[in-house]
Amino acid sequence: MRKTVFGCLGAAVVTFALQFTPANVEAAGLFGLAPCDAAACDPCNAAVFSPCDPNGDGCYDGCGPKAGKWFLNGHLEAGFFANAYGQKSYYGVGAASLFGRGADFGSGNTDLLMNTRLTGAQINQVYVSMGRAVDGRHGLDIGGTVDFSWGSDTYMVQAGGLEYLDRNPPGTERWGTGDYFSAFPQAYVEAAFGKWNVKAGKFYTPFGSSHYKSTDNFFYSWDPSALIVPHTAGGAYATYAVNSKLAVFGGWVMPDEIGKSSKNNAVLGGLVWTPSQRFSFRYSFAAGENTDEFGFLPYDIFVQTLGFTANMNKRLKYVFDWTLLNINDKGQATGFHAAAYVLNNEIIYQYNKKWAFGTRFGVFNANDYATNAFPVEAGDWNYVSLGANWTPNKWLTVKPEIRYDWMSDKDAEIFNVYKSAGNDGKHDQFSGGLSAVVKF
Repeated sequence: MRKTVFGCLGAAVVTFALQFTPANVEAAGLFGLAPCDAAACDPCNAAVFSPCDPNGDGCYDGCGPKAGKWFLNGHLEAGFFANAYGQKSYYGVGAASLFGRGADFGSGNTDLLMNTRLTGAQINQVYVSMGRAVDGRHGLDIGGTVDFSWGSDTYMVQAGGLEYLDRNPPGTERWGTGDYFSAFPQAYVEAAFGKWNVKAGKFYTPFGSSHYKSTDNFFYSWDPSALIVPHTAGGAYATYAVNSKLAVFGGWVMPDEIGKSSKNNAVLGGLVWTPSQRFSFRYSFAAGENTDEFGFLPYDIFVQTLGFTANMNKRLKYVFDWTLLNINDKGQATGFHAAAYVLNNEIIYQYNKKWAFGTRFGVFNANDYATNAFPVEAGDWNYVSLGANWTPNKWLTVKPEIRYDWMSDKDAEIFNVYKSAGNDGKHDQFSGGLSAVVKF
């Protein structure tokens, strides 16, 4: 069976995988806990911004008595994705995504699948993380984290003022071109003292249902919330652990930017409440002003995510997230306004130590998001995925997935557009793929 899997992934995956020596890495667990096993994690396992989690990976190594402060780890993900119409990637001059990639929605698998070469075989992420974890229980402790990523997904975590100079036109002065890009998803200094933790630099944001790192996601493709949220931010925030069940955080950030403009100002805040090991609740928001995202400056931005995770039993988990984006151009002549939200549901069943099965379903409401970034004026975008994780050992996870996307308005024909030269647009699409994640 292993030969079959690696044969499907192709020689490129095998070649890259053989370069890495497996280290002491925990096997991928249920969604939201990877790469830790559920029993091995701290009870605050949902607190992405907790001092217990210096790496932001759910492993809470800062809380354990045997936690090492210096760390070096990473992963590789590669695979392929295809759609029912056989469309290949198309990088034209049509609508740009929120991230400024310039890939048209009518091409390939569409931006919403976020396997971001859009179709075909690809190396999604080569990811390396290094730094020093902090532990403030015995006084002031100072450390930091630097992450580097290269691959077809990496443009999502590029920041204005660092990995590119301008979003408009897309690709201008950017680290990378075509299908592959590079970035420092995180680069921050960190200090901890008692119940306080402070980070300053570039870091991940707590928005959306999916995380950028493939080791933290059950499914190969992303859910639509990945399209509308900033994945990284520059700035600083502090976390205060009120007690073992509640952590609150707040600070100042520049969404998707770092040091680019003094006009990029937003307040970041939220909390994570974990009353028991079976349930956790999370809320996060950012509100302020941003610039240059669509060429309108300045404009107001408000983004939030509200969700919870319920462990129904030792094998079954349910995850719900509601993510909202609202932006306005502050009364400029353009009259620009956009609002969208995503309701995302995930059900994961851990069959045994090697196999887990899951489904993801939800809706992307973009009825008030008809802009150059998303040329759909009516109807909801619905989606459902069926997937599995096969983890034969601690350093390898294989992720097969099939997916169906459809518009509630059958006149919204956004699939199969470019292959048919606009003559045979479709309102729905089947797609699927397979990836392998090698951890080192």
